[in-house]
Amino acid sequence: MISHKGKSIKLILIVLLYVFVSGDAEVRCIESEREALLSFKNGLIDEYDVLSSWQSKECCKWHGVECSSTTGHVTTLQLSGLDHDGVLKGDVRSSLLELHHLNRLDLSLNDFGGIPIPEFIGSMKQLQHLSLSGSKFAGSIPPQLGNLTNLHSLDLSYNSLSSTSLSILAPVFESLEILDLSYNQLNGCIPDPSAFSSLKELHLLKNNFTGSIPSSIGQLSELQVLDLSYNSLEGLVSESHFSKLDKLKTLDLSFNALILDTAPDWSPPFQLESISLGGCDVGPYFPKWIQTQRNLYSLDLRRANITDEAPRWLWSTLSLLTNLDLSDNRISGAIPNLSSTSIRYMVLSNNQFSGPIPLFSTVASDIQLSGNMLSGSILSICKTSNEHLRTLVLSNNQLSGEVPNCWENTPNLQSLDLLTTVFRVKFLALWAT
Repeated sequence: MISHKGKSIKLILIVLLYVFVSGDAEVRCIESEREALLSFKNGLIDEYDVLSSWQSKECCKWHGVECSSTTGHVTTLQLSGLDHDGVLKGDVRSSLLELHHLNRLDLSLNDFGGIPIPEFIGSMKQLQHLSLSGSKFAGSIPPQLGNLTNLHSLDLSYNSLSSTSLSILAPVFESLEILDLSYNQLNGCIPDPSAFSSLKELHLLKNNFTGSIPSSIGQLSELQVLDLSYNSLEGLVSESHFSKLDKLKTLDLSFNALILDTAPDWSPPFQLESISLGGCDVGPYFPKWIQTQRNLYSLDLRRANITDEAPRWLWSTLSLLTNLDLSDNRISGAIPNLSSTSIRYMVLSNNQFSGPIPLFSTVASDIQLSGNMLSGSILSICKTSNEHLRTLVLSNNQLSGEVPNCWENTPNLQSLDLLTTVFRVKFLALWAT
């Protein structure tokens, strides 16, 4: 027979178990971490009262603060400008070092007025995710960030960082999955990427990197996104640069002095969704390997030195294609009926396309065909209704005839460029009515 005392103990245990399972047990903020957060707040200029909730005793309920449900330690400080109205200014105080269990720090999209990235952040070795993107940091990347050997993602994009060799980050390369240094003024060569064994995304666009792309980048078997666009890179890009990139989805090498050097029968290991090689030397022939890419929705080959006839497979096999830019080449041939395609944005300007204006997709919104040798009338634009079409550029072709009165088929058309006096006058008259 269970005694009255034994029943009481059993009842208490049941209640405690219920509270634990139901999640009603309230996690309490650790006082030393609360004080560290308040010290950090005191270094900030909070003109928009972003941190107005940072007053109560329970810091785990403050805006941008997350705590462990079991220990109460602060694990996340999420103060991105995306998450609140207004920006934070001021200084980033070293009291954050007291948050020994912090693994995610996001101060992106704030305004720190051109101060350097604080060196003490390199001592927060438990960090797994660090984002300082778009917060107006300047100067060099502190070498102390190389101590963050547990980092999975590092985002320093959209700042004014300069004159830094990426070799200072070498110790963190092995753990990194995402590295975004885009939109800065970084220079020097791209380091040997073979150390990035876990890297899934590499964003280095809009910097001043020089030299060639190391062929060892082709060994990054986990890589899904490679964006090196708008730098000063040069040299050959061969099949070895892609040898093990079977998971690659996005490739952007545009506007570098790069020469694509692949065999005509090359079959790449990847299935890309987006290809951007504008401004690179891809020609003179249209790259045949692109026809193997069955998941492609965006293709940018503008200014790619292509002097060739557009292959038939371009229009027939790339069924998912929504964005196509082949402008500023010397591509010839006729443009087929595109009414059954998914193309929304198509720029074929300044080429040698000939024949009549094709039928467009009913989802097309921006069509630019200027500077070609298209001929005949523009009556084809009347044959389908398109409420999405906003821009239609047909200037500098060999078109003739009158502008038809069928604009009710394109009720959202905002810009029609024919650059022909007869067309322009008649169009304006119709528009006025």
